[in-house]
Order: sequence, then C-alpha cells, then structure tokens
Amino acid sequence: MLKGSVKQDSNEDSPLEFPKALMPYVRKAPLPVLVRSTLEWLLKQATLEQLFEDTAQDQYTRELTLTFLVDLMLDVASGIQPSALKAFKARSDDLAISRQAFYAKLRRMEPAVSAAVVEQFATLAGQAIESLGPCHAEPIQGYLACVLDGMVMGGRCEHRIKPLHSLQAAGLTSHALAVYRPAQRMVSQVVLDEDAYSGERTLVDQLLIRAGQLWIADRNFCMRAFLFRLHRAQATFLMRWHGTSCPYEEIEPLHAAASTTQDALEQKVWLHDHQSDEWLEVRRIVLPLTEPTRNGDTELILMTNLPATVQADQICQAYRGRWKIETHFQRLTQQLHCEPPALNYPRAALFAFAMAVCAGNALAVVQQALQQAHGEEAVAELSYYALVLEISQIWLGMAIVMPTEKWKFIRHCRPDQLAAWLRYVAQHVRMDRFRRIRRGPKKPPTPKRPINKDNLQFHVSVKRLLDEQKTT
Repeated sequence: MLKGSVKQDSNEDSPLEFPKALMPYVRKAPLPVLVRSTLEWLLKQATLEQLFEDTAQDQYTRELTLTFLVDLMLDVASGIQPSALKAFKARSDDLAISRQAFYAKLRRMEPAVSAAVVEQFATLAGQAIESLGPCHAEPIQGYLACVLDGMVMGGRCEHRIKPLHSLQAAGLTSHALAVYRPAQRMVSQVVLDEDAYSGERTLVDQLLIRAGQLWIADRNFCMRAFLFRLHRAQATFLMRWHGTSCPYEEIEPLHAAASTTQDALEQKVWLHDHQSDEWLEVRRIVLPLTEPTRNGDTELILMTNLPATVQADQICQAYRGRWKIETHFQRLTQQLHCEPPALNYPRAALFAFAMAVCAGNALAVVQQALQQAHGEEAVAELSYYALVLEISQIWLGMAIVMPTEKWKFIRHCRPDQLAAWLRYVAQHVRMDRFRRIRRGPKKPPTPKRPINKDNLQFHVSVKRLLDEQKTT
C-alpha cells in the first residue's frame, strides 16, 4: 500500500461485524472511529456504578449516575463539547433534571471516586494496550517505570465563586499527583486533593506502590521516608537528590563511574531512617552538565537503589526521560481541556481533570493501535492538536449516523477482539495528515525598544506604517 493511501475494502475484511453506516467513517475518518470504539469499550467494561457504591462516603445516586457524568465529561475532555454546560444541554433529553442539580452533583463529586475511575480506566486501557502488541521499551529493562509529578490547577479559572468576587488574584482550585507510565503512554493512578496549597509531599502516602516498579521523580520527592517506603515495598527509585530532605553518609569517595561516556561520577552512600533505625545503601551519581540549568545548577545529582549491573549512563538517560510527564500534562491542559474555566469548585475541577486523564489513556490505546499499523516513528511524529481537532470535527456527524445503540458490536468484546478491530481501523489512517510540524531554531531575542516618553503613542495604524514603508 502506498504511503498516505487509504485501504479500500468492505466490512467483510473486518474482524467484527459492524453497521454498514460506519464504513465511510472507517475509510475517510478512522481516527474518530478508533477513539469512539475505545471509549465505548472502556465505558462498558468499567463497573462504574459498583465503583461508586464502594468508594463514595457521603454521596448517593438518585437520577444522575456516575456513568452518565463520566460519559458527559469525556465529551468535554475530547473537545466534542466546549463546556460542561453545553455537554449537559446536548444530553438534557436523557434525564429530566435541572442545570442546578447537575452542577451540584459535580461540585460534590468526591476526589476518591474520581481517582478510582482513573485507576479502573487505566487498568482496562492497559489490558487493551497489551493485547495490541509490544509497548515502548522501558527506560531500564526489567523495571516498570513510573514517573511521578504534581500539578496545581485553576490558574485560569473565572471569578464565579462569591469569595473570589472581591479579589484580583486567580483562584487555584485543586492539586493532583499523577503517576505516568512512559512505556504505555498513560497515567496509571492519581492522588487528588481539594486544597491547592497542600504540598506534594503530603500526598505521597496515598500512592499505591508495587514490587518491581522503578519510581522516577524530581528532587521535591526525594525524602528519606518515601525512599525507605519504596525500598520496603521491593520497588526501586531514581530521584534527583535534595540536600535538605535526604542527608547521607559516605561509604566511599566519589570516583569515575564504570563505562561512562558522559564523565559521570559515582559513589556508595548510606541513608538512615531514624524512626526504624534502618540503614539503606544507595548509589549517588553526579553528572556534570554542559550548560547550567535555569536555577544555576552545573551538575545533576541522582540517588538510586538500582543494582550495580545498571550502568550510570543508563540511569542518567532514564532520568532525562522524566520530562515526558511534563509533556503529558501539557497535552492534558491544551488538547484535553483538563481545566475547564467554568468549573471553579475544587471537586468539580478534580473530576474534570480525572476525565481528561481517562481521555488521555484512551488516546494511549489509539496510539498503540497506530503504532502496530504504521510503526513507532510515525506515532512519534503524531500531532495531538491535529488528532483532537479531527475528532471534534467529525464526532457530531458520526454520532448522528451512528447513535449509541449501534455501537453494541464493540462493547462486549474481549481485549484481543478489541485489539483486532483497532488494528483493522488503524490501517486506514493517513498518518501524513496528522504529522506535527517541527519549528526551526529559536531566533535570538531582539533588544528592547527604547521608549520616548515625550512622544509616547498608545496605538498606531498598521496600514499607514506599511504604506510609509512602501514609499521609502
């Protein structure tokens, strides 16, 4: 098949029997079909109502179910609807409830419920990704990498809440920790807090840690108590050293690391847990930087309990990949609308963030299907902006032709059946249409223009300036 061409076939070649009305979308707009198929399968497989009953402490279900709210807010996260209110109006015929009742349900949504939905969606998305084929290679072979970082939300929120009316400062709605799995391109768990000023360190006790994981994080998470907790859970860690929170005692002097090509230095040190009087031997790796960081640091210092068989260069390279979670946060903010400005109440904002994370995990499944059909290099050049734009433009028309009841063919599939269907649809995607545009090198900053206070102008006519340029 030629590059950029679309496979012409019938639904007889499909691993599943699907309505004929869907075939034009499979051929001409396969990306929305991939996303809709994934979301329909996730929503059907997820036991959201049972999850709500098991997790909610104060809330109860009367008419607005958790499944309805998740489905509605996924439309907002995917760009199909511009706001929660627009999404509610589009579905107002489904339930006879008022707008006030809808917003009241959102602002009372317990953070534990939102976090549980993310965890369940991540588990299901992980099953689909594994069924599709081999994932990305782990940063260090044999260890399941988990990148940890925090995010404060609400800097762009509107002043709709009464206490904000008299303030000029923006209201920060909430705080979240996220654990990103780079091999699967998805967030596996979140810790949500309503207080935006709660420190990230106060939330790490709520993280679920499993044996065999490799936790990668910045120096704010490099605390002795957390490092010992990871060690006791038979997990490994790789974190940037924090001088105040992680004091150590030297076992040996600093020396050149074995087989290093980056002039890395290494030494063994002791960490001491005063509460349990336990000692832990770890590796301290110092990597000189070619250019200082924006904070003026000239070297990168890492603490890890990885065995000596893992070379220092591998460890430094694995830590450099930590920035992928920052890129994922940017995509959640810009393309998946994790901070709707109209949702100012903390619990509503956290629920919107959780639904954006679930949408991002669904896109991770789509990316894995595209990788199987077109290769890893093509997926690496995929533009998230073009992808989400295609979905938002096609979704409404596809929803009219293919309403919810016509997607029954995908809901009860096994993960391997879903994977076969996604691979079939992914073959029709023209990856050249969604290739991101790489910008050229940045230009040097131009010097600031001098201000003549005696001849200060607040505005000028651009046309007159251009006309003057033509005459000179």
